[in-house]
Amino acid sequence: MASITLKGSFEPVQAALDGIAAIGRNPEAVLQAAGQIVLRSTRHRIEQQVDPNGVPFTPLNPLYALTKEGPGILRGPDFNSGLYGSLTARARGNVLVWGSNKVYAPVHQFGAVIQPKKGNHLSFEMGGHLFHVGSVFVPARPFLGFTAQDREDVVDALEGFLRRAMRRG
Repeated sequence: MASITLKGSFEPVQAALDGIAAIGRNPEAVLQAAGQIVLRSTRHRIEQQVDPNGVPFTPLNPLYALTKEGPGILRGPDFNSGLYGSLTARARGNVLVWGSNKVYAPVHQFGAVIQPKKGNHLSFEMGGHLFHVGSVFVPARPFLGFTAQDREDVVDALEGFLRRAMRRG
């Protein structure tokens, strides 16, 4: 019979495996890092005025654009307000959630037809003109998504966590 026998301490290997297992038991730090990655990506898309597939946002109504506060679409007067400024990521346990808590965020993500709650028409001013209409269509301008690049960046971050865990062993 041919065989090889290894003798010695496997403590470094066991410590490395313990470090990796600890990430699996409590992935919150990894998810927090991933949250920062996808937030950065989401903000970059809004700055570039494109959806997760790189498709440009539908332009604003020209009359609305005349009086809109702030640059571009989905941004308020500065980068700390409006939908852009409301973006957050939260990791809890083994779940990562990112997005906006603004009530109008789903309207921009999915599009909507806005109709009056009471009465027959909506009344609003835009570009110095008063309008009375039955409904308003807001086109979808998806800002949330998880792209192939996001996946690569998150995997890179995870690999970094795993490398550090193994070095501690």
